[in-house]
Amino acid sequence: MFDFIEEEREDCLLLCPKGSFNHSTVPLIRDRLYSHCCDDGCRIVMSMKDVDFIDSAGLGVMVHAHKYCDKYGGMIVYSDMNDMIAKNMKMLTMDRYLNFSPNIDSALLKFDW
Repeated sequence: MFDFIEEEREDCLLLCPKGSFNHSTVPLIRDRLYSHCCDDGCRIVMSMKDVDFIDSAGLGVMVHAHKYCDKYGGMIVYSDMNDMIAKNMKMLTMDRYLNFSPNIDSALLKFDW
């Protein structure tokens, strides 16, 4: 089962997916996420607190979202990853490319630019 919640918080969009972020679930969020990423100066936090698994399709969506935000002068920050996913992201050196934060509050602080 997969679901996601969208809400506005402190001039940012907070997205909270729930479940596995994989090839069968990314179509449920991908287009909506990309449309937000293409807004000039977008500020997006994606809380991964309730995500229990990310496959290559999910990682691809995360990378493309980052690229779109960067292209349009915005930023996306991924927060609240469980230990296993965080270790995998570090192993793949994604922590050098994507914006990660331990929680939503620290993610929101990254937008003070």
